[in-house]
Amino acid sequence: SLTIAFEGLPGNGKTNVAWLIADDLKARGLRVSVVDNKTADNAAIIHSLKQGYPSGHPIKILLCWVLRLMQYDFVKKNSEDADVILADRFWNSITAYDGYGNGMPRSVLEWFGRYIKKQPDITFLLEAPLKVSRRRKKSETLDNTYFARRVMRGYQELARQLSWVRIDANREILQVKNHCLRVILAKL
Repeated sequence: SLTIAFEGLPGNGKTNVAWLIADDLKARGLRVSVVDNKTADNAAIIHSLKQGYPSGHPIKILLCWVLRLMQYDFVKKNSEDADVILADRFWNSITAYDGYGNGMPRSVLEWFGRYIKKQPDITFLLEAPLKVSRRRKKSETLDNTYFARRVMRGYQELARQLSWVRIDANREILQVKNHCLRVILAKL
């Protein structure tokens, strides 16, 4: 199966674009699975535990990592049953948020990330100005301008290093979806 990840700050359209693409690909007869960090077993319990801690707290960070690892397990488990798996973020979001945003040592991230054996076949970085993201969505990440800028800088560096497809998410959602879809169809 083809695994596709959508990365970027909250409010940049990742979830909406993933679902629009899923609908389009299903209409073309493909078996499509959409996964995020709420999909995995027991994710609701972990999300409720996470809410008890402030942003940047080590327990909250580790719980986010657990959710991403569970998401990865879901992708591995479902890769036989789907032609395309669309992931609303992937493990590299941990690097953007905790490596660049929270200043976590890269060695710690690499130690945890060694479990992630398969990277997405395509990763889209959806980018919009911070003021646009804030207008679209209320988010703890976006409340702290300095943190949000560090995370975005991390995403941009990862996109350069890992050859991600960068998408202008400041456009209308259907334009963003169609741009991503053209890239996906070319890979299929």
